This record gives sequence, structure tokens and C-alpha cells, in this order.
Amino acid sequence: MQRRQHRICKPTACHRVIATVALAMLSPCTVLAEPWPTRYDAPTAKYAEGSFAGGFAYQSRSYSILCSEKLSAGRVNEMATVAESVRGVLESFPLELMPSTNGARERAVIRIYPTQNDYLKSGGPAGSSGFFNARSREVMVSNEYLIEPKGHRSNLEPRQRYRLLVHELVHQAMAENAVLLPLWLSEGIAEYLSSAQFAPGRYRFNESARDIVNHLRTLWLHDRQNTITLPTIESLIQMDSRAWATDNRINKDNAYAKYAASLLLTHYQFELAARGRGGLAEFLAAMKADVGKFKSGRSRHYGRLAVDQSLLWKDRSPEIVQKQLADYWQSKGLKLTFALPSGAKPAK
Repeated sequence: MQRRQHRICKPTACHRVIATVALAMLSPCTVLAEPWPTRYDAPTAKYAEGSFAGGFAYQSRSYSILCSEKLSAGRVNEMATVAESVRGVLESFPLELMPSTNGARERAVIRIYPTQNDYLKSGGPAGSSGFFNARSREVMVSNEYLIEPKGHRSNLEPRQRYRLLVHELVHQAMAENAVLLPLWLSEGIAEYLSSAQFAPGRYRFNESARDIVNHLRTLWLHDRQNTITLPTIESLIQMDSRAWATDNRINKDNAYAKYAASLLLTHYQFELAARGRGGLAEFLAAMKADVGKFKSGRSRHYGRLAVDQSLLWKDRSPEIVQKQLADYWQSKGLKLTFALPSGAKPAK
């Protein structure tokens, strides 16, 4: 969850891009300007243990992980590796996902709260277990929800998968750019990477459809159904932070539907519609240029710089996109239906 207040292997011990294979849904003559990642394996992060006024501090190269209680070495090692992986995996895509940086960055802060109650008492939004605070630029996460629950049909013990942590760290890493992204795309990218991580700091993108289905079943469906109702594409792409928060409140029992739809729509943009980069690349490049205008002082207001989403869709209407999504995911075992969220008004 992002509060808007407003995988590639290693060429050595570092990172390496593996050449990709075009999806079956793309034309065989599609030529990729740059390789799309199929995998990303981050090196194991190193960290130093220290303290701060409120407890224990664990500092890796780019992050400070803070917790009022001492964390086990294994847990910190995994968290640090996950944290250090996020910027690297975002930079592995041949898209303008990351903000431009000049010089050294301060360590980003991750606050881990021992219990959900501690998290809520410290300002975590009700109904959430993690969020990125855009004002403080800090990630806050409840330690209770870093553990993936046991599947209903599985005898395996819960595993540390850090889906929630990855989601919030993506918001943190993309913070400067994300303020101009449509909310569905910001949340969708965070969910896309969260679903792609199969072990701490390790991501794969050559089995993304299967991993997304497993992700949805773990977090939302719990193996109980294959038919899901999502917000209409037209209503989703028009949602701002206020509409998003209102839907969270009104439809709290099904609030994740927006995130699921954002994930599937981001997958559509990343893997089904734009491997030649087309509209998505144009949109992200225009967005990054607008961020540059704001930072250079040539414009004072982000709101005046919003990039037209029509760049993303070209000649595809929301109804066409819905049909394409439904057809594709039915072949993967999910039946999609679309409906206006409760309280939403039909577009005029």
C-alpha cells in the first residue's frame, strides 16, 4: 500500500541480464530494442548491526532496517538482501522506471514493527500491514505479515517470501517518479515484482503468468475459486488516491480486487502489449521528462504535468483490453469478470 500524501543473473558476483524469449502472444517478427529480463538474482547483502534510540539498527549498503526488538541474523540477512535487490531489479528493465539520481544517496529507512498492534499504534493505516509514507520516505511493515501463510491445500510450513516488503520497497524506490504515475500502474508494478520474487532477492519473469496466479491464490483467493470479479478497466485507470481510499473503506472485504486488477493490467502492459516497448515506453519517458521539469524548476506543480494515459492504449478501448485480459487469463485457469466498484459512478 502506498500512501500518497500528498531478475537477471550475475555477470560476475554482480548482476547479469539473460536474453529473453518473445511471448507467444507477440508477433514473431517483433524486434526488442533491449533484452527483457527473465531472471534477477541479487547477491547476499552484507550488513552491520548497531542501535538507535528506539532499539536495534541493521545497516546494509543502501538501507537502515530499524526494529524495537532484536531480529535474528537469518531474518536480517534475508530482509537486507530483499531490500538491496529492489533497485537493481527495477533498473534491469529496459524502461524508465527509476528516478534519475546524482551522487550518493542516503540510506533508505525500513521500520519493522514486532506486532500488528505496534504497527498500527505507530501510525500504520487501519486495514493495512505495511505502507510507504511519502512524507517521511520511510517504509513501515508489521513483522507478523512478512511470513507467507500456509496454503489451504499445502502441508508446507509458512515461508519467508517478503511479498509485502517488496511491494512497499518498490514504492519507496520509485517515489519521485511514482507521484506522476497513474495509481493503478504504481500499485501494479509493486504487485508485479512482489509476485515475481520466488526467494529473498531472487526474481523470475519467464513464468510470470503461473507466478501471478499463485500470488493471487495465496494473498486473495486462497485456492477457493477461479472466478474473480475485478473493477472495470475504465473505472480502474481513472482512480486517484482519494477514490482508491474510498473504495478501500466501502469495499474493505474485497479491497484487494483493485490491486489484482492493477497487477493483471501491468502484466498486460509489460508482457502482452509492449514488449516492443511501444506506448508504455513513450508514456514512462514522457513522465520522467515531466519529473525533470518539476525538479529543475521549470514547472511548480506536478498536477499540471500529468501524462495522457492514451499513450498506453493506442487504439485499444477499455472494453477491448478487458476482452483480451479475460481471454488470456482464462487460458491460465482464471475466469475474469468486470464490474463497477460499489459507489463508483459510470463514466459519462
